[in-house]
Amino acid sequence: MFLHYLWVGPLQAIAVTALLWMEIGISCLAGMAVLIILLLLQSCVGNLFSSLRSKTAALTDDRIRTMTEVITGIRTVKMNAWEKSFIDLITRLRRKEISKILKSSYLRGMNLASFFAVSKIMIFVTFITNELLDNLITASQVFVVVMLFEALRFSSTLYFPMAVEKVSEAVVSIRRIKNFLLLDEIPELHPQQPSDGERMVDMQDFTAFWDEESETPTLRGLSFTVRPGELLAVVGPVGAGKSSLLRAVLGELPPRQGKVSVHGRIAYVSQQPWVFPGTVRSNILFGKKYEKDRYEKVIRACALEEDLQNLKEDEIVRGDGGTPLSEGEKARVSLAR
Repeated sequence: MFLHYLWVGPLQAIAVTALLWMEIGISCLAGMAVLIILLLLQSCVGNLFSSLRSKTAALTDDRIRTMTEVITGIRTVKMNAWEKSFIDLITRLRRKEISKILKSSYLRGMNLASFFAVSKIMIFVTFITNELLDNLITASQVFVVVMLFEALRFSSTLYFPMAVEKVSEAVVSIRRIKNFLLLDEIPELHPQQPSDGERMVDMQDFTAFWDEESETPTLRGLSFTVRPGELLAVVGPVGAGKSSLLRAVLGELPPRQGKVSVHGRIAYVSQQPWVFPGTVRSNILFGKKYEKDRYEKVIRACALEEDLQNLKEDEIVRGDGGTPLSEGEKARVSLAR
């Protein structure tokens, strides 16, 4: 909206200067000098706006991220009576953010104040200079000079500063978007390969670290093959790396050496089951078309028949506002999905 005033303002100032020169001569340059000083100050203010906007955006992101983490883990916060600590943390973050916002508001107020004062100052300086040069001025010239300076009031002292402010904020936003779009793409570690009917998962001499600085690998020298229809159990104590092995198959644990190849499509049911607000059926179908025979077959395979009988029907709404499912029911629903 204000972008074009970045070039309209200076052009109008040049035109007004020419008209003033024809009316009162060299005295007009004193008033225009005030305007030039103001424009230079507004350029500096624009740089300050850009800097403050960058800092404010970073602080806002930090506060929102902290708030999201607190809301996600609100149950843990309540159970451990950590409310006061997190309130203090969020309050400190908000105060830092507000301090930057206040500085931006002060600068914005200075720009707005210049709108009301600068035209009067320009007229005053022009007439004082004209008097010091002993130049005569008529009443008609006074009115013309006042009207010409007033013509600059909106374009040069209101819209131009607002254009500088908005463009500075836009540049910061564009820079943030650019940095995001130019981030390196995460390569697909082992793209899905077509099924050959003999292997589903093939891992060869696989070694990986969750912590690159650690000297002890999470998984070391693993080699195995999973074939279609084969039941394979991974057994071990807590911390042995069972979950890490599954994450490696999913591609979430990058290899230090070795490779993993997945042939065809595989399904993953996490240790921590999850359901979304909706019906049991919608949780199982997960957006796919309902096929009665296949649906009933899956229900039987996942031992959900008794659960659905207890629920009277399989379309009872679950999630927020409904009766929560037990952990066992959630696990079976996740498996059925």
